[in-house]
Amino acid sequence: MWSPWTPAALAATFAGALAGQEPGQPATTPPATGSTTTSADVPAPLPDGAPPQMAQIDRVDLKKHAYWLADDARQGRFTSSKSQFEVANYIAQQFQKLGLKPLGDKKGYLQLYPLDKTFIDTAATSLLFGSDKITANYAVLPASDGDKVLLGGHFAFCGNGSPDQLAKGGLKGRIPVVAVSKAPRGAAGSPVADNSAMGRCAAIAKKLAAEGASAAVICVLDDQSPFANALNYQALLPEHPLLKFHGEGRRAAESAIPLLFLGKAQSLKLLTAMGIQFDDDGKPTGGNDKLTGKLQITVKNDPKANACNVVAWLEGKGRKNEAVVFSAHMDHIGVRLDGDVFNGADDDASGTSGLLEVAEAFAKGDKPARSIVFLSVSGEELGLWGSSFFADNPTWPKDQIVADVNLDMIGRAGSDGDKTLIQVTPSFQHPKFSTIVRDAARLAATMHVSLTSGDKYYERSDHFNFARKGIPVVFFCDGEHPDYHQVSDSADKLDYARMETIARLAFWTGWLVANARERPQDLGSQSDW
Repeated sequence: MWSPWTPAALAATFAGALAGQEPGQPATTPPATGSTTTSADVPAPLPDGAPPQMAQIDRVDLKKHAYWLADDARQGRFTSSKSQFEVANYIAQQFQKLGLKPLGDKKGYLQLYPLDKTFIDTAATSLLFGSDKITANYAVLPASDGDKVLLGGHFAFCGNGSPDQLAKGGLKGRIPVVAVSKAPRGAAGSPVADNSAMGRCAAIAKKLAAEGASAAVICVLDDQSPFANALNYQALLPEHPLLKFHGEGRRAAESAIPLLFLGKAQSLKLLTAMGIQFDDDGKPTGGNDKLTGKLQITVKNDPKANACNVVAWLEGKGRKNEAVVFSAHMDHIGVRLDGDVFNGADDDASGTSGLLEVAEAFAKGDKPARSIVFLSVSGEELGLWGSSFFADNPTWPKDQIVADVNLDMIGRAGSDGDKTLIQVTPSFQHPKFSTIVRDAARLAATMHVSLTSGDKYYERSDHFNFARKGIPVVFFCDGEHPDYHQVSDSADKLDYARMETIARLAFWTGWLVANARERPQDLGSQSDW
């Protein structure tokens, strides 16, 4: 789920294949469950009155998809990255296996959308010292979109970057090294802490530049500090560029000179080679200026980059010119500075797995009256970009889309006795409450599901781009939890029985819309579901 603090708003605060698809080929790696099948993997029986094909949605297949999507090999599925396209091709391959028709560009499954990308040239970026050459697990805070640094010479330890700890004799022709740990204020992940961390980096860069430095190395001694967190949103990492969509989006914090950041393990290698020791409080001390090395940084810009959505459809048998859209986002936030992956199991491998299972249920049973469009988007974490592009450039006529059913974070639903708790928006208190959500609430009662308001997320996931076009929507979400946007959001923490229930509820809700004689209607705020 998109966070309003990251990345665009956070940066603003601180600054003040298949037929016809390209690029890439379908993923061929088979999904893995990550665990053996047990009695807990037996699907629940269908409630009375449920469409028989709803049984196709089962926890075993949900687990297979989620473990594949949230595996370290997917590298956090950052929008526009090689891994994001790999995931897109995997989803397209699943749609093709189900016999769904492509609805993307050039009669393929992928719908490309344009981005402006500032990125690291990884072949021309490295840090060399002694026998070590660091070519991975780093971040770059650029001074411009076209930075090119080739700096060789002696390393100069500058402590924590405060004026009294800067290396004596100036820094021209030397490679400054600064060690940082905790940000002055707040916990990692909070806007205050992240802004404080990036503000401190900007101040350090100015001081180093004033002493003649043309670039510097920043050693981050705590991989879970606000420094590491903020870099994920305002710096460049390998396969993790800074992106703009329609001129808006991620941009780097201001830096007077290019900065290369290292995580703890890499930092300790460098500091040890410089003769730095640590006192009882973990403060680096001592060292010498004998170590020599080479720092190389190259930053490039591609104004014609792209990312992609995946779109497929199932033809209806009566009112087939009208369509119900099911959506979920495939992207997440990449890899942390130290190389630990943001797996995004709940956010949103869970919803994507649900989308694939919903597609299977529609494909392997009776056809509904209306057609069904299956939409897997990217760019959600950056500001709902993929769904915004689809809403503005629909591959199905916009006036013939009758509803959107959106799944984002359905794997960690809380429980109350034998009931599944799920947040829904627009709730009965919302002015855009509609017959879709009213019917979903009725179905939820038969499935022992409790609904609660998720209206605080109304503008924070992909359904919103349909709602802003006047299309009725329903969004199922379990809400934020301690692992939200953390590297700890892993597939082993998902509750697959509850995912099965919520995905089935989403399917049944969309099934009713697809077969109803009338289109969904807005009801306005009500006194109850």
